[in-house]
Amino acid sequence: MNITLKNVPDKVYRTVKRAAKEQGRSLNAQIIQLLEAEAAQLERRKRLPELIKKLERFRKSLPPMDDSTPLIRQERQRR
Repeated sequence: MNITLKNVPDKVYRTVKRAAKEQGRSLNAQIIQLLEAEAAQLERRKRLPELIKKLERFRKSLPPMDDSTPLIRQERQRR
């Protein structure tokens, strides 16, 4: 797949070009790496609501815990 970018701000171009040089990549390879990383991040964000729901279901399945305050106080008094 080929993409043409137009009107890239100078600051963005310089930053990406510098990063490419520092990492031993061509400008094209650097842009592909950045796009792959962003695509992966978007996929993770897309899955986040379902993961939150699963965690909430798991939390609700756990037995209620007693208040830990007495245990903490008891441990502090031992010191």
